[in-house]
Amino acid sequence: MANKLFNMKKTLTIDKTKWICWQTPEQDDIEKLSKQYNFHEMIKENMLDINAESKFSTIDDNFFMALAFTKYLKSKSKYVFNELDIVIWKDYIITTTWLFSEKLDMVFNQISHESKDIKNSYKSSPYFILYKIIDVFYDKTLNSLDKSAKKLLNMELNIWKNERDFVNELINEDLNKIFVKHNFISQEDVIDELVEHLDIIGEKRLIIYFNNLKQKLTKIIRTIESLEEKNNIDEVDTTSTEPTDDNIDRLIDKTFKLTPEKLKNMPHELTRKIELKNNSV
Repeated sequence: MANKLFNMKKTLTIDKTKWICWQTPEQDDIEKLSKQYNFHEMIKENMLDINAESKFSTIDDNFFMALAFTKYLKSKSKYVFNELDIVIWKDYIITTTWLFSEKLDMVFNQISHESKDIKNSYKSSPYFILYKIIDVFYDKTLNSLDKSAKKLLNMELNIWKNERDFVNELINEDLNKIFVKHNFISQEDVIDELVEHLDIIGEKRLIIYFNNLKQKLTKIIRTIESLEEKNNIDEVDTTSTEPTDDNIDRLIDKTFKLTPEKLKNMPHELTRKIELKNNSV
């Protein structure tokens, strides 16, 4: 489960609230946490298993949430799964991640720095800490999507590079978006359930914060859908390791509305392919 290089446990206490932030724990670490804080068996199993989709549950007095997030690996130009698990009971919050998250570490340090200012206020509650964590993850995602949109624009402006490299890059971008979108769609019901839970336990003043998260989540999903429309590969065969001529044709049709100026700078083979298509319409 863990990346031993980043196995990191931090603890913060504000008023009655205790936050244990454990990044990339080993299985034995989860077992010890479960025993120390008397987790229900189902919660322990959820923390040890991979939850392919986000989930929410309250068992006994324990609140558990698994959020399916992603982490971008620059070296591989792709997103990988990075589950965030949260357990809240009375005055403590425990968070664990499968892979090390710089953003989660940043939130911990920020709240630690602000601990004196938020002491004796609702902002020291476990649920407000949860809000801050999710909010930072959502902001990070929106920022990544903005970069993706700029990358797509740059690809359009530089379409004259090697044709098959271009198609490979375009397919990779779209597959990344499909993966990210699936993870965030699974969070919609979970956030709704969380808002209902806050109402039940009397944390009504925090509901406005989580409603704001719902708006950000909607924006994330809509942005991904918008980018999917820009470089749609619904009809493209992605099972082949090499882009086929048919794939290239469909991507050209669906992706860019090319001007004569752009065509001048493109390879002869790709230019001729587009011109033939335009003449056949």
